[in-house]
Amino acid sequence: MGRPKKEKPSRKDGLYEVKVTIGHRFDGSLIRKSFYSTVSKADAKAKAEKYKIEQAIYAQTGERLSDATSMTFEKWALKWLETYKKGTVKDHTFNFTYKSNIEKYLIPYFKKAKLTDIRQIDIQEYFNTVRNENDGQPLALSTLDKHKMILKSLFDAAIDNDLCFKNPVKNIKYQIVAPPIEKRVYTKEQAVIVEAYAKEQGRYDIVILLETGLRRSELLGLKWSDIDFEGLTIHVQRSVTQTTEQIVIDKPKTKTSDRYIPISAELADYIKANQNGNQYVASEHKFEPKSPSTYASQFDRFMQKLNKEKNCPILTPHELRHTYGTLLREQGVDIYTIQKVMGHSDISVTAAIYVHNDLDVLREQMKID
Repeated sequence: MGRPKKEKPSRKDGLYEVKVTIGHRFDGSLIRKSFYSTVSKADAKAKAEKYKIEQAIYAQTGERLSDATSMTFEKWALKWLETYKKGTVKDHTFNFTYKSNIEKYLIPYFKKAKLTDIRQIDIQEYFNTVRNENDGQPLALSTLDKHKMILKSLFDAAIDNDLCFKNPVKNIKYQIVAPPIEKRVYTKEQAVIVEAYAKEQGRYDIVILLETGLRRSELLGLKWSDIDFEGLTIHVQRSVTQTTEQIVIDKPKTKTSDRYIPISAELADYIKANQNGNQYVASEHKFEPKSPSTYASQFDRFMQKLNKEKNCPILTPHELRHTYGTLLREQGVDIYTIQKVMGHSDISVTAAIYVHNDLDVLREQMKID
């Protein structure tokens, strides 16, 4: 069979021309653009496709690229942060879930590698070797999951913008994971001692944490106006977190975190007796909440003193919250009620925390000797 005839140039000047639609005018008519080649019509078509890709990238990112395949991981990661995440998630989430992990871990590893050059094996190698930047120890499972989520989303957006054509973040396995930190709680007897000691020290904030299971951020965002002393409820409707630059007052962590918590008449009377003229319950300032860093220092000093004088373990505010949930479960409260009062977004979270060590509670509820 003979070689197929070469297509003749479409123009008298010897150039191959391809016309494509690149947009629409305000009246709906098409905007057409011609692309030329001295080689072949296929080459002219390739130039047209390249132009369309570059225009799409510019429309999405504001960047004009001479070659889409030249986009580096570092440049795209920072662009992705600003375009897709900033302003779409809470400031605290943006800074501590996305920005810090990208800047501390992902960019230092992948650096200026081209997106099109990064393969699945490179992603797997990252997860095989990444370690905590502070102590060199393996990262926790939750942190590795965040890194995987960020990488997947980052490459998905790159594909949508024609910067690469496959997402290399698939079938990734974690070979080394830091052992989960065991959640510590006070026993019922210890909780009684801690609460009594907190009252002696005038630390009604500690009492509130033990009696309500509030998150630290929710405690710092709690206003006196959120407490219904007649109806015996606390309305959790804001949180206080801290970025590297400022204190952020925002809605609670999730939709289900905006909740009403029933309190006892005894706790209501105790809190009311400690009411001051400030707007926020846990703050010494008239109209401003206490910063999380300041509260952390004060909380630590209280715990050190408690440990020394009462020989009770030093726990964190989150472990006081966990103590509250655990004691509820030991009293036979069902996990659906615990989920609601704790503000968990998913019942599976509640079940994973409070059901795994639950046989004694079940035995008692089933009245099995």
